[in-house]
Amino acid sequence: MPYRNTFLIIIAVSMVSAIGGLVFNTMPLLLGTAGEAFGLSPAQLGTLSLTAGVGYLIGTLTGPLWVERVNWRVAAFAIVAAVIASFLLATQLSGPSIYAGFAIFGFFCALAIALAMRVLADMPDPERAYGTRLSVELVSIGVFLILLPILFISRGGFSGAMLGLALFALLLGLGAFAFPTRTSSQTAAELKGFPNWQQAGPSWSVLAIFTIYLLANVGLFFFLYVIAQDFNPTPAQNGLMFGVLKWLGGAAGAVGAIIGARAGIRVPHLVAFLILMVGVIGLFTAKSFNAYMVSSWVWEFGFTLGCLYQTAAIVRFDLSNKLVVLVPMAFGISMIFGGKIAGQILEGGSANGIYIMVAICSLLPSAYMLLARPNPPALANA
Repeated sequence: MPYRNTFLIIIAVSMVSAIGGLVFNTMPLLLGTAGEAFGLSPAQLGTLSLTAGVGYLIGTLTGPLWVERVNWRVAAFAIVAAVIASFLLATQLSGPSIYAGFAIFGFFCALAIALAMRVLADMPDPERAYGTRLSVELVSIGVFLILLPILFISRGGFSGAMLGLALFALLLGLGAFAFPTRTSSQTAAELKGFPNWQQAGPSWSVLAIFTIYLLANVGLFFFLYVIAQDFNPTPAQNGLMFGVLKWLGGAAGAVGAIIGARAGIRVPHLVAFLILMVGVIGLFTAKSFNAYMVSSWVWEFGFTLGCLYQTAAIVRFDLSNKLVVLVPMAFGISMIFGGKIAGQILEGGSANGIYIMVAICSLLPSAYMLLARPNPPALANA
């Protein structure tokens, strides 16, 4: 590993990655405040998340065109500035133009996370690198989600939320100072384009399954706030729910980072699924806001742990370190279709269909790892 101060680099890259994660992790609150500000129905809110997903997906798809060609540090600074500008622009929008605003900041957030995911692929032990990324991203966003309803949304509604996002992106953007400039992987530098199926078939399979997994769970996440309003929570309770939600996601990342690959590459996927299902069952049976809130925390822990191990599996099955750039694409697709599907289901008056969709789609990663039993080159005997 030629990089010095590897841990410092991982922390810095994780900060910029958190900027990319803002559009996803704050979406429940953004949809809630947009619905209140512009009088949008659940189906219209699903369309709003769809436009953000379209922008996010387009931004992701540009990643392979530039991420290996640019100075990573300079690119990080440029992307941070663009994200901040897009959030500030959204404070001035209203009516139909708000859909365009969501697409614009979705696009620039995708550039941030695509760059960060590629840089982290060069780090040793992908479970630890991506686990640390999740911890930094989700713990910091967890703090922000507690402050966002109290300091920004309560005072400025949707525009206040956008201003808060811009200020937080500015703080996280300091991580750009510690970015490396180029790849340290000779294999990645020499390989043109993405690996083919023969070179990284299991990695392509995990990426496809991960996309389906995200589609269902992102749909649920986007409407957690909307569903929770049936229990009439206060703004402080909303802040607590989503703040701790992200902290527990960060804790899941820390657990994955500490364990690394020592638990193998199959069992962690099954454990993540079982934890996620305990949370989903709790959401389905909740009779009070506190029960719903605690169940959402359990679900988030399992969901995030699953994201970590699936992302790490994509890297372990791909010696070129390049397919991981498409992980944000999976999030973009899930934002487009997951939010829209969940919104349409919720339009029928019940969230039960969302819970069933999550249960079925979340089984796929562990089923693939246990039944197909792929062996990554780096862990052929795991």
